Formats: sequence, C-alpha cells, structure tokens
Amino acid sequence: MKKYLIAIIPALVLMMGVHPGEAQDGESFVRYPSLTDDGSRMAFVYQGDIWVKSLNGEGEANRLTIHEGYDQKPRWSPDGERIAFTSDRYGHPDIYVIDQYGNQTQRLTYHSTTDMVSNWYSENEILFTTNRAFAQVEREDEVYTVSLEGETPERLLDAVGNEPARSPNGRFIAFVRGSCRKAREAYKGPANGNIWIYDTERDQYIQITTYEGNDFQPRWAGNNTLYFISSRNGRYNIFHVGVNAEGEKTDGPVADTRAEDMGIRYFDVSANGNKLVYEKGISLYIQEKG
Repeated sequence: MKKYLIAIIPALVLMMGVHPGEAQDGESFVRYPSLTDDGSRMAFVYQGDIWVKSLNGEGEANRLTIHEGYDQKPRWSPDGERIAFTSDRYGHPDIYVIDQYGNQTQRLTYHSTTDMVSNWYSENEILFTTNRAFAQVEREDEVYTVSLEGETPERLLDAVGNEPARSPNGRFIAFVRGSCRKAREAYKGPANGNIWIYDTERDQYIQITTYEGNDFQPRWAGNNTLYFISSRNGRYNIFHVGVNAEGEKTDGPVADTRAEDMGIRYFDVSANGNKLVYEKGISLYIQEKG
C-alpha cells in the first residue's frame, strides 16, 4: 500500500502569481476531491472554484470555473466527460453541470432552499439532497434526482437521509440516516449517522452499519464494496464493508486509513477500489491499494 501527498498547492499558488510565503490563513485549502471511475483524473475545489488535475504525473492543474460564487463538491459523470457541482452563484446553492473542459455550464435546479449534489444517478441524471418538502417536520434532507434535460426534480426515496450513492449496477442506493453534525467526531447517541441501503428491486431498506457514533459519506467501489467515513477508531477514518447481491453486509468494517492527529473530512474512491483520495488538514492525499 502506498500513500503520498498530492503536491497541488504550490503549483496553484505560483500559477496565480502569489508566492507561497504570502499565502494567508485559508488560502491553501484544497477541498472536495473527486476521482474519475478509472482514477486517472481528479476534480477538486480551490478558493471556491473547480479545478482538474491528471494523476498520471502529466501537466498542471486546470481551472474550470471562474465565478464570484462558491462552487463546491464536484462529482464526475460515469463516462468522465462532465462534472456536476453545487454553487451559490445566484444566491441559493443549486445544482450545475459543466463539461470536462470547463464549457457548457448548465443550471439544473432553481429552488430557494439548499440543493446539494451527491452523485450521478445515471449518465443523464444527478442525485442530490434538499429539504424543499419536509423541512417543517424533519431535520434531515430528502433524496432527489434531476435530469440534464431540464425536467422537474423528483423525490427518489420515501425515507429521509443524505449523501446518496447509486451502485454501478443501479440496484442499490446507499445513503446516511441520522442528524448528528459531522463536526461532532466523538459523539455517540441516538442522532448518530448510519449507512443504509435501499434495494430498488425489492423496495426494501437495509441497515449496513450499527455503530453508535457517526458513519457517513458512502462510496461504491464496484457493486460489492462500500466505503465510508467513520469515527469508530477514535478519529474520522475510511472503512469499507462487503455487500452481497441482496444488499446485505458480508464482512467488515475494515479500516483503510489510520489517521491519528486529525480526522479525514472528505474522500473519494476509484471504481475498482485501487485508489483513495482524501482531504485531511489543509491537504489532499492519495492512497494506492494493492
């Protein structure tokens, strides 16, 4: 197993005409990494804009968005040709899509509440969370989809939750149930987040994790491995479990990282599970498995 720090920050600072020694607090944060399915490219956020970097050691990072609004949480389409993201460029956080070269920006949602991108549901649909309907009775979000064709967004699940992720075969939707703030790393109690799966074929909900602390941010690597962040070893670290063809847990959780000084805030995994990229402190790290 090989782990290394991605040397993005110095290159970006020099590209912007600022010397590294002049960076102020907060200027060096590189956030929200997202890998293409083959793990060859990474999208990320720097100072509120979206950038793309090859992970094959070729070329510099390319800036895709230039806007005074805050762009966040880029997510690659399955074919690696488009990126969905959330931006508040018109006042409220809405869902947008841009192509891999930074062209053809398309706005998909227009609601006055917060719409937060989570993942792609298909080549032409985005999974996102919102509280546009249930805000008066629940603190948790609802899971919606929106089409690139400009159709009205539709609620996908009857259950409330957040951070939905569809399995590659399309059968399962992994998501988080629980309303505890993620900043409460040491929390243990009834508001904790757990990973659940919705089986679209059997119309059934299956609880995957039962830890009394926080488990969140599910990510699929193939149809039988589910990664997530958990505080079960003291700090937020990345774990994975095995999932069978019926959506039931077969083994795990197994720890993939062992951060001790500070927890991992955000991560992504390649489709084959061989590459992890995660955000810790003010830096991004890549961990190659196998």
